[in-house]
Amino acid sequence: MNQVEVKSRQLQAVSMALTLLTFAVAAKLTGYNGAAYLAAALEAVTVVWAVVGGNLADSLGRILRVRGSRGQYKNAARLRRNAMIFQMAFGLAGSLLLFAGAGWIAESVFRLRYSMFVLMVLSPVVFLRSVSSVLLGYFQGEGTQLPTAVSGILRQVFILGFSLLFGRLLGDYGQKVSRLLVQENFTSMYGGVGVGIAVSVSEVFIVIFLYLIYRGSRRGKERLKQEGMRGAAVSFADSIRILWGGRGLHWLMELLLFLPIPLGFIFLQKRALGDAAVREYGIYAAMYWVLCGVCVSLVTALLLPVSARTAACLRKDEQRFARTVFQSGIHIGLVHALFASVFLAVMAPQLAGLFCPGTADTARRMLQGGSFAVVLLVLIFYIGRLLVMTGGKLLVLGAVGISDVVYVVSVTVLLNTEKTGILSLVYAGVAGLSILLILLGTFCFRQIRTQPDWLQLILKPGGAAAGAGLVCALLAKLFTPHLGNGVTVLAAFLVSGAIYWMILLLVRDFREQELEVIPGGRLIRSLGQMLRVY
Repeated sequence: MNQVEVKSRQLQAVSMALTLLTFAVAAKLTGYNGAAYLAAALEAVTVVWAVVGGNLADSLGRILRVRGSRGQYKNAARLRRNAMIFQMAFGLAGSLLLFAGAGWIAESVFRLRYSMFVLMVLSPVVFLRSVSSVLLGYFQGEGTQLPTAVSGILRQVFILGFSLLFGRLLGDYGQKVSRLLVQENFTSMYGGVGVGIAVSVSEVFIVIFLYLIYRGSRRGKERLKQEGMRGAAVSFADSIRILWGGRGLHWLMELLLFLPIPLGFIFLQKRALGDAAVREYGIYAAMYWVLCGVCVSLVTALLLPVSARTAACLRKDEQRFARTVFQSGIHIGLVHALFASVFLAVMAPQLAGLFCPGTADTARRMLQGGSFAVVLLVLIFYIGRLLVMTGGKLLVLGAVGISDVVYVVSVTVLLNTEKTGILSLVYAGVAGLSILLILLGTFCFRQIRTQPDWLQLILKPGGAAAGAGLVCALLAKLFTPHLGNGVTVLAAFLVSGAIYWMILLLVRDFREQELEVIPGGRLIRSLGQMLRVY
């Protein structure tokens, strides 16, 4: 990845954090039952999308970029046109399949009939994303990542705005229906339908936005198309073969990475735990997912430049420097992820009271039992991305498949032998991610041929995180009765964060090169020079 691609992917990571925060806002509009209905529908849409268009934009962009570099503009134009025709047809088939099968998916698969109408209004997303992904692939083939980054941020702005509009309108209508039929679930269902409409309408605006940029960018390309090399004529069948060959194993990898999420809900519902389980799953999705996911997205955005630099060193056969940069990435990821994990676990009562005031005990246990997933996910994304960039796709795919099996077995055992309920999904998730990290770490350390410096990587950050956790616990005990949950969380984050970084500074946990890529690294270096640490 070059610098432009790194910046684009960092913005995509920020966009993912905004997506999760938008889902949390939607949960406030629909209630946690509505969040469960919406989560089930989104999971079904995501599974179909992973098959229809997973990694489509990146794959098409790489194919078009190669042809453009060779001057085969006519060939690239025909391939792009064929890809658009095929993906529109394939995406339409996926949307129709979701719309027609919404009842069966809701009632037989998820056993959640109230999610049927939410899935129906979300079904056009597969078709619309197919169109927008081909357009994004064209832009990436032209060497620009800006439309990809802007559309990702703009999508979340649209979804948030339209969710507030349609979610409230249909939620108010649902309240009337609920009072009339004496069934409160209609309020959540209609609120979820409103959010689903907001997502579909937002995708329409994204397609229009990208199409307008596309039309403007084509004005200067016609002359190049006429002057470019003809190259071999590419048929429709050849175009599809090239496109799917370019997607390679990425779409399957994305599907396997996501598959445990809907499978966990399906197994939970098969236990027939009733409305209580549905509400708990809404908390799991709208609170546990959101808090952990936002932390993971932001930390992985920081690690992207290190991943790109390590891969570049390996391609240049600079093994020694690659090992140094790789361990720096592991270290930086652990430093941020350990603090986030400890903060979520220690401040779980306050965060649960802030996000889930009515069911704080369940939310607290989720965070305390599963916040370590932040550390696991950060390292998995860092190591897994590096393996993919250096040609280890099959290794990553096999490791993900094994971790999925571990997750399924763990969920089944926990649901059948323990009365953990929704916590079974949390514990099984940590178990599956732990296996995945062990496998990926083994593959990557063998490939790079390095031995980790455990003192710097784990012991020093772990000790500093433990100290920060004690500070958080003390502040929570002192401030919560007087200032409330919100102020306590903010104060604990600022004070414990400052103490955490000060401890790391005093024990000289950072190397000079790491301070160049850590946000605030120059400030840390200046403080270290003032204290005569560096």
